[in-house]
Amino acid sequence: MAKKKIGVGTIEINKKFNSLEEASRYAKRLRSFISYTCKKYKYQATVMTVVSNLKKEVSTSRYIHNGKRGRPKRELVINKRIANNWYKGKYHTDPHIHILIVSKPSFTLRNLIKDYVDKNWCEIPSIYDKEKFDISKLGKKKVYKKTCNIKMADYFIDQSAEIRFVSCNYSGEKDFDYSLKDYYREYMKSYSNKKRLIKKHNLKPMSEERYSKKLEKIESQFKVIENYFYSITKEQEEKEQKEYMKQVRLSKIKDNYNKVQNISIRDRFEETYY
Repeated sequence: MAKKKIGVGTIEINKKFNSLEEASRYAKRLRSFISYTCKKYKYQATVMTVVSNLKKEVSTSRYIHNGKRGRPKRELVINKRIANNWYKGKYHTDPHIHILIVSKPSFTLRNLIKDYVDKNWCEIPSIYDKEKFDISKLGKKKVYKKTCNIKMADYFIDQSAEIRFVSCNYSGEKDFDYSLKDYYREYMKSYSNKKRLIKKHNLKPMSEERYSKKLEKIESQFKVIENYFYSITKEQEEKEQKEYMKQVRLSKIKDNYNKVQNISIRDRFEETYY
């Protein structure tokens, strides 16, 4: 039996919903299915589901501190330059769901989730039409098998109207060192603390050394968690980089061969007619 591998990946859920509330209900069903599947097959996973109705890169998710005790509120801050100049004010889109999965096994769980969505969400309209059959695309990786690194979480967090997590381990093995919820909390906390440090520095400038030390302290725990998730995808990214370089080399060889062939044909033509 092949050894199960831990991996990080996304699933493109090609569904648009009538409202954020409807998308939220379906995201909850998705998390329940993931918990059930992990329990049934003895898998381990940490999952982030995001509901959004914003286009990419138009917003950032930030804590808002109002001076009151308790957990700070989170809100989406719209980048007015992108909203107005890039999207011409039309930066909203149909409510949809994003999902980020760190799991062991990696592809197998994602395939099961994709099958669940295809089978049970038929009544939900698609964001875009399915492409017609193209034989040239046979053998290429499917969208739902797409791997990524942890920076995809930043993109999802920054456009999330709702963000929820589920983590489960029925594998009998050691838990992951960190969950995606841990990553989210430190991501939000780190940014908030950096903003406060910058504001404090602007009001009362510190020495460069002191400022750097404070900044390093703020980012330290987030960097630990971030590097942990980076380490999961390091091997896969190195493999993909090697494959990319291989394709580049083959492409150059092909181009050089075509150039030589063209020169040879031209020379023969000139010998014949001149």
